[in-house]
Amino acid sequence: MFITALALSFALSTAPQDPPTHQQAVNCTGVFLFTAVLAAQVVENDPTDENRETAELAATLLKAADASRLQAASREGLSIDDSGNALTAWLDSNEDGGDTILERELDGCIGLYAYAIP
Repeated sequence: MFITALALSFALSTAPQDPPTHQQAVNCTGVFLFTAVLAAQVVENDPTDENRETAELAATLLKAADASRLQAASREGLSIDDSGNALTAWLDSNEDGGDTILERELDGCIGLYAYAIP
């Protein structure tokens, strides 16, 4: 079900109009990190081509969001350390609610970073 939701979200998404703020990029980096971990677990249990593709998609989105996080930090005058601390704080505060976060945030984050998918 997770893989179907990710594929459907991607299919319905559009490219962003404006670059994300640092907070949006931190949020989506965390969301895609959770997604990548879950996708990797799915591949480990069921290594189908579809599941591998989903894991690769999650990794691509994570990479795009993380690069965007650093760009947004620079635009907003934040240091790399401050940006990293913000991401660590986000991960710490959301580590127990990964499924809830994904349900709430995945579609919006895919919408922001759909341009990164080849």
